[in-house]
Amino acid sequence: MTDKKMIVNLDFRTLLFLDVLIMLFMLLSGKAEVTLIAFVIAGTALMVFGLYATVIRCTIVFAVLFLYYFAITHSNGSIFQGSLLSVIGIIAFIIQRIIPFLMLAIAIKERKNISEITTALGRCRLPKGVIISMTVMLRYFPSMKNDFLTIIEAMKLKGIDTSWRGILFHPLRMLEYVIVPMLFRSLRTSEELSCAALVKGIENQGQRSSYFDVKVKGIDVIFSSSAFVMLLMSVKLHLF
Repeated sequence: MTDKKMIVNLDFRTLLFLDVLIMLFMLLSGKAEVTLIAFVIAGTALMVFGLYATVIRCTIVFAVLFLYYFAITHSNGSIFQGSLLSVIGIIAFIIQRIIPFLMLAIAIKERKNISEITTALGRCRLPKGVIISMTVMLRYFPSMKNDFLTIIEAMKLKGIDTSWRGILFHPLRMLEYVIVPMLFRSLRTSEELSCAALVKGIENQGQRSSYFDVKVKGIDVIFSSSAFVMLLMSVKLHLF
């Protein structure tokens, strides 16, 4: 059979723990070593899920930003001393620290089902309000993307310039044409999600069963422990 189930699969709570862990270490330290190790951890998580193409794309983007910021901060030449290049360096610094979180978010989006996420959060003994808020947020993002693309296509049919030139010369008009339909569509989407949640028994106070085998396995413990140790060591490292 070609569609075999993956033997190695990280639990949603492990990915959530990695997000929190990376965020804490990045808040405590602005070192390049911490950012690099965080990227390695997120890339390894993607490789566990078999998302190799995503790892390659993210690696290229991260490498360009990392090398550019390294050149800005470690070069004594005048070529990197311009104000514009310094601003670009700051933007590169911010984006490269966001990339690990985006990679973990991609892993959740591509390999985790909403029902599996809800069950995992429920076993963390979190309040139901928190669980519902997180699941609705995760469910709404793909819907928001589709709504945005639909609005852009409708604007093109009406002859509205949706290119960068149109955005640059008419920013307020473009903002109005996008935001207003998105707000009305959000109201309808919230009603649809509320109805779907009621149909699935979200108000039921009893113990809910799950189709998915949601449990923390040995690979989750090993991966989380290794990530913590690597980030702890990265604070003490001096590679650059």
